[in-house]
Amino acid sequence: MEEKLFLIEISGLIKKLRLEKGISQEELSNQIDIDRKYASLIEKGDRNLSILMLRKITEGLNISLESFFKKLNF
Repeated sequence: MEEKLFLIEISGLIKKLRLEKGISQEELSNQIDIDRKYASLIEKGDRNLSILMLRKITEGLNISLESFFKKLNF
């Protein structure tokens, strides 16, 4: 899978899960201690994520990394 498409898939799932939980970007950002603008760039697929940042986000969304990856459409 092309890198940009992979990143868009991940970022789209982050946004989808956040919206399903009824959490705003600002709430999630505050909870995991990142800037809201950075969170926005992540959800747009404009920032490459480290695995540590992804773990931080999934913890904020109350989902395991394993469950997160299982939800991706590869």
